[in-house]
Amino acid sequence: MEVAGFYLILILIIVAASFLIWLLFSGVWSYRRLCHIPTPSRLAGLSYLWLGYITWSGKQYWVHRDLHKKYGPLVRIGPNEVMTDDPEILKKVASTNSTYRRAEWYLTGRFNPYFDNLFTILDPIPHQKAKQRSMPAYLGRETPGLDVIINDKVKLLIKVLCDRHLTSDPGQNPPLVNLGVITNYFTMDVITHLGFGHETGYLRDDQDHYRFLEGVRRLWPQMSTVSEVPWMRRALFSTPMLKLFGPKHTDKEGFGALMGAAREHVNRRFELGEGKKSDMLETFIKLGFNRQECESEGLFLLLSGTESTACAMRQILVHAITAPAIYDMVKEEIMRACREGSVSYPITMVEAKKLPCLQAIIYEGIRMRPPLLGTFPKVVPSSGETFHGHFIPAGTSICTNGSSLLRSKTLFGNDAEVYNPMRFIHLEKSKREEMERNVELTFGYGQWMCAGKTIAFMEMNKVIFELLRHFNIQLVDPLKPCDVKSYGVFLEPNLYVRITKDQNVSLGVKA
Repeated sequence: MEVAGFYLILILIIVAASFLIWLLFSGVWSYRRLCHIPTPSRLAGLSYLWLGYITWSGKQYWVHRDLHKKYGPLVRIGPNEVMTDDPEILKKVASTNSTYRRAEWYLTGRFNPYFDNLFTILDPIPHQKAKQRSMPAYLGRETPGLDVIINDKVKLLIKVLCDRHLTSDPGQNPPLVNLGVITNYFTMDVITHLGFGHETGYLRDDQDHYRFLEGVRRLWPQMSTVSEVPWMRRALFSTPMLKLFGPKHTDKEGFGALMGAAREHVNRRFELGEGKKSDMLETFIKLGFNRQECESEGLFLLLSGTESTACAMRQILVHAITAPAIYDMVKEEIMRACREGSVSYPITMVEAKKLPCLQAIIYEGIRMRPPLLGTFPKVVPSSGETFHGHFIPAGTSICTNGSSLLRSKTLFGNDAEVYNPMRFIHLEKSKREEMERNVELTFGYGQWMCAGKTIAFMEMNKVIFELLRHFNIQLVDPLKPCDVKSYGVFLEPNLYVRITKDQNVSLGVKA
C-alpha cells in the first residue's frame, strides 16, 4: 500500500510538472507570435488578466478610446488579440469576399444550447446564407407593418410622457423622466411586437416585465468579462453548461421567462394563425422558418436591438440638449417643418432624411460614443496578413475598436474630440455621406453588418424628432447627469431629465 501510494504521488507530481511546463512553453510561444505589436501591458501578451480586468472595471470605453493615441493603429490586447481602429483594415476583414471568420467570442450570444442565431454563426458562408434568408424581414420589404408598429410605439411613448410627466398645475412638480429606463421600455416594446406579434407592455404598464432588464443589467459585467477570457467563455457557454444552468422556458423571471413568452406567441401563431399579421414573425413564417427558427430570430432581435438602440437615443439627446446653440438650431428646424406641413406624425424616414440638423445630431451623437463596445473579433485566415508593416500570423483575432475609430481626426477633423454636429452640415453631399458611412461602421460592415441597422435608425429618427417636437428637455443634474459604467454597452440607470410641453407643439400634432 505504501508503494502504491508513493507511485500515485509520483504520478501526480509528474502530471502537475508536465502541465506547468506546457503552460510555460505555450505562454512563451503565444507571447512571441505577436511580440512585435505594441501593447499597453506585457501582461496582455501572456494572459487575459489585463483584458479581463479592463472589462470588469467598467472603464472599457475610456481605456479602448485612448489606446491608439499611445500605441499606434495596431495594439495587442491579449495573447491572441490585436485591436485596430483603421477603417481600411476593418473593411477588408468584413468585405463580402473576405475569408475571415468570426472568433469564438461571438458564442457568448448563445442563449439556446440547441440553436444558433445570426450572431453565433461563425463561418462566412453559412452566415451569408442565413442572413440572406432573413434580411427581407429586417429591411421591411416583406414586412409592411414594420413602420406602422414603430409608429404606434412612438405615439405611445409621447402619450405616456404627457400623461405621467406633465402637469398643468404650476404648483405641482410632475415626476422626472428616467431616460435610462424609458428608452429601454420603448425598444423592448418595439422588438417584442416585431419579433413575436405582441408587445410586452413595458411602456403601457411602466414595468420591467419578468425583471428582464434588471437581470440583464446585473449580468452585463460578468458576461462581458467572460466573453473576453477564452477558457471561461468555452466553459460557461458550452452546450452542457447551457443545458444545465442556462435560461429555461419555464423560468419565472429574467431571460428564460421571456423565452417562455416568445415560445407561447410563436406557437399560437403557428397553431391558430391569429389572422393576417404584418409583423416580422409573419414574415419569418412566409420565408419558411420553422417554430424554433422563428423563436430564435425573435430572441436574437431582443439581444441585439434593445440596449444598443436605447443607448444611442440617450446619448443623442443628452449631447443635443447640453449644447444650447445646437439645441436651438434643431428645434427651429423642427418647428419650421411643422409650420410648413412637411412632416407627418410620427415623422417618416423620408421626411427625416430631409432635415439636415436632425441628421447631424443623430450621427454626431452616435459618433461621440458607440452604442456597443464589443471587440467583435475576426480570425486571420491561413495565409496570414500584413498590416502597417507588421505580419499578423494565421489564427490571430483582429478586434474592432469603435470607441477610437469614431474619434479619429483623419476621418472627422481636428476637432474630433469635440461635440460638433456642424461638421456634417457644412460638407458637400458626397463628403457628408462619406462621413456618415464612417460613423455607420459602428454597426459593422459588409457581410458582418448589423441586420437590425435599418430598424435602429427608424427608431432613432422617429423618437428623437418627436421628443424634440413635443417637449423641452433639461438635465436634472448637469454636473453629474448619471452614473455610467461600460460593459459592452453603457449602463446608465439614473439618467433623469425634466420635460415641459413645447408651447409650439400645436404647430405639429397634439399628443
